[in-house]
Amino acid sequence: MTTLVRPEGRPGGPTGGRADGGRHTRDAGGEPSRFAAWRASWAVALRMARRDVRRHKGRSALVVVMVVLPTLLLSALVTVAATSDVSGAEVIPSMMGSGQALLEGPDALMISQEASTTQGYGSGPEQAKPVPGFDASGDAFTNADAVSQLVGAPVVPTSTFLARTTIGDRRVSVDATALDGRAGLGDKLRLLSGRWPEGDRQALVTAHWLSRGLPDSGTVTVTVAGAQHTLDIVGVAAIRELYGSPGLVVSEPLRNGTTSVSGRHAWIVTGDDPVTWSEVLALNQYGFQVTSAAVLRDPPSTAEIPEEARGSAAADNQQLNLVIALGAAMLLITTALLVGPAFAVSAARQRRTLALAASNGASTAVLRRTVLAQALVLGTASAVLGVLLGVAAARGIIAWTMRGGQGIAGPFDIRWGLLAGVALCAVASTLIAALAPARRLGRLDIVGVMRGQSVSPRPSRWVFAAGLLIAGAGGALILWGTGLISTDGGVRYVFGVSPEVFVVAGAVALILGALFLVPMVLAGVGRLGGSLPTSLRIAARDLARHRSRSAPSVAAVLAAVSGLTFGLTGLSSDTVQREREYVAQTIRGEALVQAPTGLLDVAAVRAAAPSLVVSENFAVDTGDPWLRDEEPTAPYRLLFANVVPDGCTPERSVNDLQWIPPNDDEAYLGSPCQVAGTNGYNGMTLTLLPADEIARRLGLDAAQSQAVRDGAAVVRGTRGVDASGTVRIVRGTTLADPTAVEVVDAVQDLEVDQDVRVPVIAMPQTKDSAARMLGASLVLAIDTPTTRDWPTLPTTLTVRDPSGSPISDETAEQLSLALGDDAWVAVEQGFQREDRLVVAILLGVFALLVLVITLTSTALTLAEQQSDQATLAALGATRGTRRAMAAAQAFMLAAVGCLLGVAVGLVPGSAMARLLTSQGWDPLTGASTSDGAILVIPWFSLLIVGVLVPVVAGAIAWAGIRKAPQVTRRAT
Repeated sequence: MTTLVRPEGRPGGPTGGRADGGRHTRDAGGEPSRFAAWRASWAVALRMARRDVRRHKGRSALVVVMVVLPTLLLSALVTVAATSDVSGAEVIPSMMGSGQALLEGPDALMISQEASTTQGYGSGPEQAKPVPGFDASGDAFTNADAVSQLVGAPVVPTSTFLARTTIGDRRVSVDATALDGRAGLGDKLRLLSGRWPEGDRQALVTAHWLSRGLPDSGTVTVTVAGAQHTLDIVGVAAIRELYGSPGLVVSEPLRNGTTSVSGRHAWIVTGDDPVTWSEVLALNQYGFQVTSAAVLRDPPSTAEIPEEARGSAAADNQQLNLVIALGAAMLLITTALLVGPAFAVSAARQRRTLALAASNGASTAVLRRTVLAQALVLGTASAVLGVLLGVAAARGIIAWTMRGGQGIAGPFDIRWGLLAGVALCAVASTLIAALAPARRLGRLDIVGVMRGQSVSPRPSRWVFAAGLLIAGAGGALILWGTGLISTDGGVRYVFGVSPEVFVVAGAVALILGALFLVPMVLAGVGRLGGSLPTSLRIAARDLARHRSRSAPSVAAVLAAVSGLTFGLTGLSSDTVQREREYVAQTIRGEALVQAPTGLLDVAAVRAAAPSLVVSENFAVDTGDPWLRDEEPTAPYRLLFANVVPDGCTPERSVNDLQWIPPNDDEAYLGSPCQVAGTNGYNGMTLTLLPADEIARRLGLDAAQSQAVRDGAAVVRGTRGVDASGTVRIVRGTTLADPTAVEVVDAVQDLEVDQDVRVPVIAMPQTKDSAARMLGASLVLAIDTPTTRDWPTLPTTLTVRDPSGSPISDETAEQLSLALGDDAWVAVEQGFQREDRLVVAILLGVFALLVLVITLTSTALTLAEQQSDQATLAALGATRGTRRAMAAAQAFMLAAVGCLLGVAVGLVPGSAMARLLTSQGWDPLTGASTSDGAILVIPWFSLLIVGVLVPVVAGAIAWAGIRKAPQVTRRAT
């Protein structure tokens, strides 16, 4: 037997040759510089690494893919987030173009704001100063001179309004802007073709709405505030808005007689003088929200911003930095785990080469440098490629969202500093993945490797102990975050950090600690494999003997499956809680049609579905301007119709600020004097329906149906019902004052027009009764003596098939097309999971990861077992036997990793489920509930990954054995 012994002499060869090719680098004193020698040795290692990468393209490609994918995703996410975060000077083109500032308002109260109103603003406690010459009933155009005199500069008025028009067979809503482009506002409004409109009967159409069906010439008839206007299209324009995408641009607001129909009032300050921060604060006192171009370019310090307006922008930046930091940490961990098996493959395939170098005098440092240099080359190339591909992908995503001129409209923002950090994290994770095989080179058995023997040393007890310590710390963080080890059993906020952060951090620590336990677990698997069938027993012992190869693969599978288990357990538990809290909007199978007040087109619904039954559902018309999307500027009378329980007054049924809840549950239920009506609390609303529709929906008998026609009220629950089985209903008006500075404790000028008692038909407080009563707690027939004189307005429509069949999706689509963009048509189908696609994608991605990791390790195993396979073939083993062994190798590796992953992931998953579901609410009363957490383990999803994926991996490995190995004479 020949024994190879490391020859004596200096590192580099048996004759003392230098690794740098004989080039001596000396310092000033004539001695070789240690740093220069280190640099030269690394240069040699990098040259060798680049050559090795080119020679082993398949292995290199595997590492590149594993590093590129997570780097690409995080780089694209950072770039898209930075681009969509339009802030600072980036908002100037959208808000004011080439102007100096944008003024919005004025509000009745003074304004306190940050540098930009998009970052945050609020109303102060003091009344705003009146603007000289400003007419509150006018629009932006009629008040342009008053604002110009206040600012001391010319202004361009602008306003927005909502118009409805017909495109084909669809009735759609179009946002429109009144702005004179002849003022020259740069990118704010550009003329693409045609000419500028003149007067209020000419308009431009925007490029985005050309793609949605508006014509680029001819006329368009629009309905605005109930009046029709015919507009001549004279050109195509491009307009930039921070929010929304207008379809029409006019130079003057549309008018109904002498009254304009404009909505939001704003003025763009032009001229050459910038609007300074001191001028912004002065305009805030007049109730104006001011966005100044000069201030955005040179924002004030925190001390100069009003104290009540500080913090919102800083909080947003802090949140963004936290998200990026968490993403970078997850990138570091994920990439290291994914690349680990690939470097285990590389190191194992290079064992003979490295052993040969060691036998010729290469030191352990040189061997480690060789492996780390390969990781540095591959990691750097992959990180740069991943970042560039991520930026390109972000560019494509943004371009895709901007199809037709609408989407992520901010300037393409590449944060090279953040992306450099992402790239460094990717390189660091690659080096970390290569550290484990590099460290093991210090214990390289040269003789065993040269003879083709490679057995992993005994697993370290110190590593096992460290894993237990880290996993225990992670478990403690999880328990602390969920309140299981606190003195009062409640969740904890520490330094403002939410308990979910503790659970996630604990989960990461638990998973990392579990990774350190893998070598010892694999050793135990090898001992327990004696009772398994032959092929599985061999596979189990191979996992235990070659832990340097199998441990990284099992660790990667463990991490992937534990993360999946953690997420799916919390998601499934939260889904079950949401299902318990779900209340249907109407009877199952019916369609509910909703639209803003005044836009519910009953005739269009009946024309689109002539064979279906369409029922109108009404509410009391309180006369509130906000219902019609109108902002009140003066006091007005507000109608109310409320149930007044015994011991209460009509005033307290409208406003009961003096009521103090005795406990938290009563706070959720609201004041005992506010139980139902137009001032009902927590959905205690009043709905008016035809008497026959009430009888049908609630399944009333003949006597109950007649009572409803005579004026009886249907009540869900017992709140407000007296001992005699009646309720007191009071209708009247009260004064609402939108200009009031402070909250008015008492109801102002209340007048009662009707005060009656009606009998009650009691319905149980259940989800089914809530759906049948359309969510209301009080239902009255609309055509009774009690309600006949009440002003009403239709709020929703219910559409049903007279045969009892559910409304089909095709019918719902027809209704939606007939109503246009203003209406929502929803068919009640009960609770539907909205995360099925997300779960399917997660399962697919993690299953693919487990397959790639498993098959990579299996391919290495089969490559190392070529001589053993040849021996088995020479002894008469069939291809079926070799296939069974290969399948067992893949199955055992995946099965052990999946089993450990599920066991580890269930711990933080159960904690997260408790955290998410320990607090709920009663959808019928609005009261909070804490009757125990919900734990749902998604066994079916976990079985797909934990059982099906190992079986598939084994099948692929089985199919990969196609030909007999090459049989040669053994040297020993």
